[in-house]
Amino acid sequence: MISKKVRELFVSLMAATDDTAVVYDIETEQYSGFFNSAVVDKYIELGALELVENDTGATIILLNNRDDFLSSFAAGVREAKNGSDQSYADYNANPFAFSVGFEHFHQISKKKRQLMGYICHGFERDDTGLVHQQ
Repeated sequence: MISKKVRELFVSLMAATDDTAVVYDIETEQYSGFFNSAVVDKYIELGALELVENDTGATIILLNNRDDFLSSFAAGVREAKNGSDQSYADYNANPFAFSVGFEHFHQISKKKRQLMGYICHGFERDDTGLVHQQ
């Protein structure tokens, strides 16, 4: 099980849009926002993130091996939605990302509010019926 703070960090990256607290710049592939510095520092040490800037108040980071992370996160969401178990994580390029997506889907599904209008990588958008790709 992934801790709430860790899941929140990576989900904030996957849900980043121009209208959210975390912004993703498609040209530079950088994420900027206000993150839990202890969690960011831990994942920088582990090599999952790279610090770009931390001077202006907001922190700017890169997600290392981003394509593998996105693919595995979306696979976790998909398998959770299909009712599969987490054993499929072993077949992904990034088992951690799979688990974050898997657990995030289950966490969101527990909430009483519907997913109407929710935009996150790997989740189906209700306005288009397509899976959102970041």
